[in-house]
Amino acid sequence: MNINLKLSTLIGLALAGTSAHASGPLIISDETGVLKPVVWVTSNGPIPVYTDGGGAFTYDFDGVTPFITLERANQITAESFLQWSQVPTSTFAATIQGTIAGETGVADVTSANIDQFIGVENGPGFWVIYDTDGSIMEDFFGVPNTAVLGISTPEYGDGNGHITESWTVMNGWAVDASDTGTEGPVDPDRISRGDFDTFVPRGSNYAGVFTHEIGHAINLSHSQTNGQMAYQSYTYAPLYPGAPGCVEPLYSYTDFSADPADMIDAASIETMFPFIDSSGIGGAEQSTVNISDDVIGISNLYPTADYLANTGSINGVLRLKDGVTQYSGINVIARNVANPYFDAVSDMTGSATQGQLGPDGRFSIRGLTPGASYQLYIEEIIAGGYPTTPQPLVSEGEYWNTAEASNPITDAKCDATSIVATAAATGTADITFNGFADGIQFTPIVSAFLSSLSTDGSRAGGSADGGLVAIRWDKLTGLEVLPEGMGTNNGNIDGPGTRMAIQHDPDGNGIAGPAIWNENGAIQNLGDLNGDTCGGDSQSGTDSAIAWGMDRSASKVVGLGYIDRDVNGSCGGGYDEIVPFIWDSTGGMRELQHDPDQPWTRANTVSGNGRVVLGVSNFQNAWAWVDEGAQIDLTALTGAQDANAVNFDGSVVAVSGFDEDTYRNTGILAWNPWLGTGPNSLTNIDSLRYCVDLPYLSFFGDNLCETMTAEEVYDMAGSVPVDVFSVNDAGTVMVGRAGSFFTGTYGALWVKDIGWTVVADFLRRQGVVEASSTPIDNPFAVSGVGDTIMGGIAGYSFTWMIDLHQVYACKNGQSIRTTFPDGLRAEVINGAEAGRCEFID
Repeated sequence: MNINLKLSTLIGLALAGTSAHASGPLIISDETGVLKPVVWVTSNGPIPVYTDGGGAFTYDFDGVTPFITLERANQITAESFLQWSQVPTSTFAATIQGTIAGETGVADVTSANIDQFIGVENGPGFWVIYDTDGSIMEDFFGVPNTAVLGISTPEYGDGNGHITESWTVMNGWAVDASDTGTEGPVDPDRISRGDFDTFVPRGSNYAGVFTHEIGHAINLSHSQTNGQMAYQSYTYAPLYPGAPGCVEPLYSYTDFSADPADMIDAASIETMFPFIDSSGIGGAEQSTVNISDDVIGISNLYPTADYLANTGSINGVLRLKDGVTQYSGINVIARNVANPYFDAVSDMTGSATQGQLGPDGRFSIRGLTPGASYQLYIEEIIAGGYPTTPQPLVSEGEYWNTAEASNPITDAKCDATSIVATAAATGTADITFNGFADGIQFTPIVSAFLSSLSTDGSRAGGSADGGLVAIRWDKLTGLEVLPEGMGTNNGNIDGPGTRMAIQHDPDGNGIAGPAIWNENGAIQNLGDLNGDTCGGDSQSGTDSAIAWGMDRSASKVVGLGYIDRDVNGSCGGGYDEIVPFIWDSTGGMRELQHDPDQPWTRANTVSGNGRVVLGVSNFQNAWAWVDEGAQIDLTALTGAQDANAVNFDGSVVAVSGFDEDTYRNTGILAWNPWLGTGPNSLTNIDSLRYCVDLPYLSFFGDNLCETMTAEEVYDMAGSVPVDVFSVNDAGTVMVGRAGSFFTGTYGALWVKDIGWTVVADFLRRQGVVEASSTPIDNPFAVSGVGDTIMGGIAGYSFTWMIDLHQVYACKNGQSIRTTFPDGLRAEVINGAEAGRCEFID
């Protein structure tokens, strides 16, 4: 009996449609004692292909008239197999040799009988199933018939490294109504090429889906060489055929805002790219196997006897900047300098082991044209499913050169050394991520939210799964998931990082409340304001009260509580039923004074010493409470609509000022509650500036900085608003998110005596090239000391850390290493600039 081949990421590898290593192996196995790809036996003649029956591959809108007939579907299937079978450096061959009905007696495979073909042996060969109405996709695979065009995989093998049976399901429902060929209106893509006379059969665009899915059945995975530019590169979000900043971008062939000379040719799209425009010329081009990446992909699996003897190869290993640790999941591309798009070959680091043996930075690029010069570079996988998990590029994209090292000064990312391919020879091109061993260290941490830092920055608290899971991170021991049933809102931890504010349901009645978790296992439940009888609902469940902030000693907790004011059995339905609370061990939980006419009010955070609390009502009014006194209207005082950042002793409250009369942002205001609410209590510490630090975009996406001066924009809009999220203990460092929905968001950093800067610019001037590929737009925590920053990417569950224990200042042409923040402040006061001299513009 044959054995079942395992592929756990099947749906992730399915081909998705867009409105818009050479292909590595899909499945590898160690069943022969060596971990390697499973392959078809090609020495016994063409492998048989069996096709589905039924009334048609897909019907017209009336549900009766065939839109693509079975005969045409079989023609496309035959042509797709022919494309893979006629590669001269490959031994693979397959032809249609019968029908599914002839082999099994099933005239039409549908959602009602698909379970007889998937997960069940039917015999050697390729089984091509036509899902006429998309019901197999929806009813069997559980995916929308609008989202997946086809699914395919080898399923059975002989236990000796050979595939014996594969199946392919083609989603007929997803064929575009415009895919009529020359029977219908002339395709706009053909008009743009001046092609009016060539006969184009119906379904030619969707044919690319067939060829792609059959590639999976052959055991090819996805690949990325040119498709990312063809489908996902636009003038407002460019992608590059090389290391960014070293070559000009190429734009999608559909981006008509670009210069035609800068648009990539759709004919260069690799068949195995994980996305396809099945309604346009891109799909038609992906139906052919004529790009080096695809040709070499199948040749690597099914090589002719002279394949390697007549072509060149390049092997290498990708390592982190330590020069030791290998790194999987990064795309490596070799482009022929003389033919960079049609003769480009890729491999993903670790594709040969797919994570089964741990981190693997090895890559192998074969099938290179003898005598041709190739340049190698690294890039991140843009999108799509791969059997080797794609990883973030924790450095800058760079070319390989003979001076390869981690130092980005001696190994500049744009320095490329060409490798001349030699037949039957293998060159070596090991690559080390760029990045300094000293100075600021940038590290991606986890695909979750770490939003609170300990005083020294060595520990962090946060959440995953929408707040249902509480997590703690330790610099030495890594990530710890708190016990089941413990969620958290902000992951607030105390100064040492030993206690965390969580949500917990101690009596199991389905209503959680705030509690303090201790690393010794103890849990202190904080109670609520309604006797655990009701609560507000969210994605994390029902809560009678929610902890939003905690002081440094974990002796005071603030947040919002639910109260059934109108005694109707429901909390939160009426005014003044969502209220701000404060808790301590002596007085328990109690309401803070607040305006009862507000729809809801929440206490956001509390100073480290527990004396100053900040809050918000209805996302429109910012408040403060000092020593649990009367509610202070910060909106009336500063124009701010929210307040989240206060230092340890409460002397620095940072809010974004706004003038309602002129409708201008007035800068970041530092309010000192201990000086009252008069003019002397406020200090304007300015902010970032439009057209200096970041662009000012109009509602229509136009950059007004191209037509207006920075002063004109400032007079009109004021300074850049910044949501300040965190302040260090001394009040000398602030972090937050600058900008808006229209202008885009940017990470913002303020250092006393230095001023405001965009975090990405600060890191760039410090030579932190590791951060150049990661959006640094959402810093949300700074340690009490001020030398560690945590943040993420707005809209994504992801956290990075910036270690600022060592920073550089440039003085008299020399880079001086110092501490942060105080050492850098002192250097700047004495005339230095923040950053390494080599990286300051």
